[in-house]
Amino acid sequence: MNTSIITQPKTIASDSPATEYSAGPIQTPAISNLGVLIRLAIAFVGGLAVYGPALLIQKIPAMDVNADALAGNWGLVMIKQSTALLTIPLVALIIIWLYNKFVDRRPFKVNGIRIDRRTVPALLIGTSISLVVIVPASVLLGNLGLVEVITFTSPEPFWLGVLNTILLGFVMQGATEEFIWRGWLSQSVGGSWQRQALITSVAFGLIHIISNGGHASMWEGALYITAAGAFGFTAAALYFATGSIWAAVGIHGGLHLANYVAALLGGGEGWTLEIVQIVLYLAIGGVVMRQFLKHQ
Repeated sequence: MNTSIITQPKTIASDSPATEYSAGPIQTPAISNLGVLIRLAIAFVGGLAVYGPALLIQKIPAMDVNADALAGNWGLVMIKQSTALLTIPLVALIIIWLYNKFVDRRPFKVNGIRIDRRTVPALLIGTSISLVVIVPASVLLGNLGLVEVITFTSPEPFWLGVLNTILLGFVMQGATEEFIWRGWLSQSVGGSWQRQALITSVAFGLIHIISNGGHASMWEGALYITAAGAFGFTAAALYFATGSIWAAVGIHGGLHLANYVAALLGGGEGWTLEIVQIVLYLAIGGVVMRQFLKHQ
């Protein structure tokens, strides 16, 4: 029995009926440049829409966590936060299903979103990569004074900080964004594996223009965007190579977990760390993609 983590996803012919589509990751016919732009816009809109229900829930007076935090009711704080945040990936799944039905006219399984025997190993692989990439570099650069060391000022207990990091990193952002940008968008734009990885990673980097990276200069902001794109390329390579979207979720959630762990150990954040991230993520992603393509 072949136990290799490298998979051999199928290529779908342009005239294949929906019943012949295999589970993602798959190669589908490449769409036009206009089609790509439309799908990028759709992915962007969907990525914003997923937060709607969570924001509405947080507006409910009974779901406000400020009074509970002041009273030290941290368990209740966690329950209320989780209730809102867990709706985000669920809404993402509904949006993706709608995109499959009305945009791609393909079955949901093409997105590769499923739980199977590869889920846990893939999740651990992805998480481990981000921990290895970020924690040692962040701590070393922090000790050398080359990054801004992060200090914790929140009164929340340690266990809540860890759970929040996992919830925000793996559920709210990791699962949600990887389901959309790697799972749905890859098969929707189609074409070669390299094309799918390039389009999804560049687009993923560019959407970080609107996010708050906390950078004072344009070139630092450019590094931040490039780091997000490099990370996205590795996430795509892992998804294709392992055959599991959870490898991409793992490297994404692992990024947030690694930053938290590094901060506990004296690490920090800054442009020097982002340069390290760009180099290491691209190197790892390149190796994974090359090995994957050799097995095709």
